[in-house]
Amino acid sequence: MSSLVTTNIFNQKFVGNKLITAPAGFVHFDSKDIEQSISTRFEQQVNKYPNAIALKTSKETLTYQQLNNKANQLANTILSQRGKQLEVIALLLEKGVDFISSIFGILKTGKIIVPLDSTFPVDRLSYILEDTQAVLIITNNQNLTLARQLANNSCQIFNIDEIPHHISTENIHIHILPENPAYIIYTSGSTGKPKGVVQSHINSLHYCMTDTNTLLISPEDRVIFLYSCSTLGGLLCIFYTLLNGASLYSYDVKKEGLNNLVTCLITEEITIYHSFTTLFRHFVDTFTGEEQFRKIRLVKLGGEATLIRDVENYKKYFANHCVMYASLGSTEAGTFRNFIVDKNTKIHVNNIPLGYGVEGMEVLLLDDTGAEVETGCIGEIAIKSEYLALGYWQKPELTEAVFTSNFQGGTERVYRTGDLGYIEADGCLIHVGRKDFQVKIRGFRIEVTEIEMVLFHSANFKEVVVIAREDIPGEKRLVAYLVPQQKPTPTTKELRQYLQDKLPEYMIPSAFVFLDALPLTPNGKTDRRNLPAPELVKPEITATFETPVDDVEYQLTKIWEEFLGVKPIGRHDNFFELGGNSLLAVRLFAAIENKLGQKLPLASLFPVSTVAAIAQIICQKQDLVNTLSTKSHHSSLVAIQPQGSKRPFFVIHPLGGELLCYRNLAIHLGNEQPVYGLQPQGLDEKQPPLVRMENIAAHYIQEIRTIQPQGPYLLGGYSFGGIVAYEMARQLQKQGETVSFLAMLDTCRPGYFQHSSLPKRIPLHLEKIIKGGYKYFVKKLIGWSRHAQYSVKDGCKRYLNLGLQVFKISSNSKATDKYLKIIDANTQALQEYQFPTYSGKVTLFRTEDEYRSDKIGIKYDPRFGWGEIVTGELDIYHIPGSHLSLLDEPYVRVLAEKLQECLEVV
Repeated sequence: MSSLVTTNIFNQKFVGNKLITAPAGFVHFDSKDIEQSISTRFEQQVNKYPNAIALKTSKETLTYQQLNNKANQLANTILSQRGKQLEVIALLLEKGVDFISSIFGILKTGKIIVPLDSTFPVDRLSYILEDTQAVLIITNNQNLTLARQLANNSCQIFNIDEIPHHISTENIHIHILPENPAYIIYTSGSTGKPKGVVQSHINSLHYCMTDTNTLLISPEDRVIFLYSCSTLGGLLCIFYTLLNGASLYSYDVKKEGLNNLVTCLITEEITIYHSFTTLFRHFVDTFTGEEQFRKIRLVKLGGEATLIRDVENYKKYFANHCVMYASLGSTEAGTFRNFIVDKNTKIHVNNIPLGYGVEGMEVLLLDDTGAEVETGCIGEIAIKSEYLALGYWQKPELTEAVFTSNFQGGTERVYRTGDLGYIEADGCLIHVGRKDFQVKIRGFRIEVTEIEMVLFHSANFKEVVVIAREDIPGEKRLVAYLVPQQKPTPTTKELRQYLQDKLPEYMIPSAFVFLDALPLTPNGKTDRRNLPAPELVKPEITATFETPVDDVEYQLTKIWEEFLGVKPIGRHDNFFELGGNSLLAVRLFAAIENKLGQKLPLASLFPVSTVAAIAQIICQKQDLVNTLSTKSHHSSLVAIQPQGSKRPFFVIHPLGGELLCYRNLAIHLGNEQPVYGLQPQGLDEKQPPLVRMENIAAHYIQEIRTIQPQGPYLLGGYSFGGIVAYEMARQLQKQGETVSFLAMLDTCRPGYFQHSSLPKRIPLHLEKIIKGGYKYFVKKLIGWSRHAQYSVKDGCKRYLNLGLQVFKISSNSKATDKYLKIIDANTQALQEYQFPTYSGKVTLFRTEDEYRSDKIGIKYDPRFGWGEIVTGELDIYHIPGSHLSLLDEPYVRVLAEKLQECLEVV
């Protein structure tokens, strides 16, 4: 059955086999409108809706005109530097305004985009850049260091944060043929390497047309954007929203969490929820039943099979007017089937049908010889269309093998998907599995061969097989089966650490099964069907295994066992070593909040990752800043990583008072380097916080002497913490003690920066106020009033996640007041400190971003002001990243390496 959309007088549309009420502003996307470029279609929407919201993130809101202006500035800059020739340009940016505006900016030039996910391993990104022969990497300050690491001699780098403000915002006029390539999307490859799928402008607009007419997209729609920009699903979501005058709301689940997503959907009045199916499944698992999604009219799921329980959850939690779309598509063909569910739909199978066709995409079912199977028989799902991908980049043989000419004649080509299915009498397509070993996990298509080859290259195994298992219904996971070369075999922990540097997180198996030999079929091939299920029982219970010691630990253990599928779990078992991942962690913490009534920050799982540590947070009812402490919460001394035989390295908190920022650094310094942190007096609210730098330093000296009575001492601190460490070193030296190492981590003396001239700064401030509104204005007022190098908001934003709470706009909670007192006390201490001279050695680790993150012409002294008062030796190391990213991956690894080098010689 065709899914052509037809209209009746009641503003309802037949889509597939359902009669759907269209939004009042819906405009049918005509087939003739695909005969143009993507950028032309976008500019048409800008002309129609210049002041409508195009894109909103947690930090910025852009109208269509503003988004177009940003895209035009980039396009004009690229053309001035590179000319009009066809070439590949890579995008290396975090998800958000810069990424999306750059997509349209490059498309306007007629060049080809290859979007990169900056969270992927360097090896994978390097391969993609080499394979595409990209001539230019578009990046920003946040990703500049990674771009420099990736760029080769023939690849240039352009930092969009350095685009001059005078660059024209006018549309450029380049004739782009609809058939021209627009972008390359890399998917997992069966050869063990990712392969690039090339799509054209006309194909993309065809996919946008079918999505528009199927989903009935209108300018009144608000679409939540949950995908990565580097996937076809992400690009299609961007296009069907912004090529129809609708509004795109970008949301980062890993950073902001599933529970906050509920609030976002409601407060932003989102009308379309679109994600891969597993994320939806995890999302609804956090629901309490009190959620009211009154505005959501459409739930669209894709990327993998939709199950009956997904439909049941949709019916349970979403409004009566809301409909649900399950779909099937591929990077090579876009979406080619949709199945629409409303509250009255009856389904009697577990897997939801793939549904009915879309315009211009005909489904064939083929046998192994390429002939069509009889009606009702199972065959390989193939797509016949004029709008298939142009092919695989730089792989003509693979393109010719996968995209075949139409054996029935005509201009269409045929793409064989590798999926198996059959078609019912009414035209509905039913999916029954995969023909090959390609799988989809959490919405990502994966060729398991790529994972197998990475494991082979470790030189530890004779045989490797990776499959996707679904031992728990609806919970598909990767399992690796390994035949070791010799014993002892690598541990699961060692394998995970090895793979983390080679593969994206979603491609790392959740379980590793060691076998003496792989099972074989009678003809000698690996029998994948008879590979044993990973045991739900842990393979061994070591002497260090401990059962829960109280009710909280017992409840947490049960939650972990439920989500990880492993029994028994001890109180000191590591979440990630048991097969956990970041998406599972989001679900885990939502379950903890729902069952135990404790809302914990997701980051608290990562430094400790054990039941006992999380239970300690809950039982002590402390904020995250105290979770690492093995002592009483009255102590300022915190054992971040107490193991090892080397002299301890003492680090001091930044302005906000927390210590979690040092967790990655401690990990990379290794198990032989003890690391202790110092947190402020007053966190227990039983003592007032100290307000003089000299008193803070003296108190911390007393604390560290409980661990190390005499020197030589190793001290350090990030940002404000470096100044405290400086005063501690000065006092210790005066007391006759030796400080053999004093590390300042991106610490600048207040006032040691230079502003651009006032005439240059005024237009920049005006632009910031226009874009940032009252938030920027409040931020500047606070910063100007304090005359310190740290504004309150900037000092706390990175770790405390207080945001505007710092300004008492959105929260009056007791916890917030506690941190405000700490911040105010530290700020007072900083303002009143006189910075006496110090004759010892100081090592400054400063970031490379010369103009920092404010972008209003602030330039810092190269020595951050320490050259005038350090009379001893002053060593300076430049570390990639920014002030806010120095202690995050991947920059913290570089910092740790430099610190280790310094610590080895003191």
